[in-house]
Amino acid sequence: MGYKLIYILSITFTILVNNAFAQPQNSTQNSKASSNEAPFEGIIRFVQETFSDTTYYTYYVKGNKVKLEINEDCKDCDVSDAMLFDLKKQTIVAMKPSLRMYKDVEIRPYVESKDNDFSIIKNSRNKKKIDGYKCEQWRVKNQKENTEITYWVTDGNYYFFEDFLKLWNRSEKQSRYFLQVKSVNGYFPILSVERSTFREKRMKLEVIKLERKPLEQSIFEIPIEYKNYDN
Repeated sequence: MGYKLIYILSITFTILVNNAFAQPQNSTQNSKASSNEAPFEGIIRFVQETFSDTTYYTYYVKGNKVKLEINEDCKDCDVSDAMLFDLKKQTIVAMKPSLRMYKDVEIRPYVESKDNDFSIIKNSRNKKKIDGYKCEQWRVKNQKENTEITYWVTDGNYYFFEDFLKLWNRSEKQSRYFLQVKSVNGYFPILSVERSTFREKRMKLEVIKLERKPLEQSIFEIPIEYKNYDN
């Protein structure tokens, strides 16, 4: 085979390889799920402040598993209550560490709200850094309920959060209002403030620790020494 032919074949192969890698990716590959940053795994700790009390919450997140720990008395006190969420199996287990007991929680299926009194402003141009995280402002208002909640959200592949809120299906406004916003998948609120429509502050939720790290599977299991409350 002549050098000229070898050279032509070499150039042709190079062009084919480059074109193959230059082809547009499919929609899944182009989504945030396929970015260099994997779905969030790690620990998120935040504080809830109201007029009457302060409560600390900690999320442990790994794949479709979430563990929630609640400290009602102080930041470094023993865990008051804990809950295990399986987002794939759609199950919740409540645990009482002080009693070493657990109980399966009855699931209420999430139904999307048909409330037309909500108004939503996703102001992606209104941005600021909070504790080093780039955040944009979302505001959700319901005049009938005399409530407006401002969320400062960051996009970091927090895909668990929407499914988590829907599985837990709480009636409190911080969760309900957040789920009114379309396309929340991947976003997480670093800071949210609930006010009356007259700007009276009612509640603040703020992240005080956010750490990406691999977690042991044992974190999401019921300790062997715990007894079933229903037995």
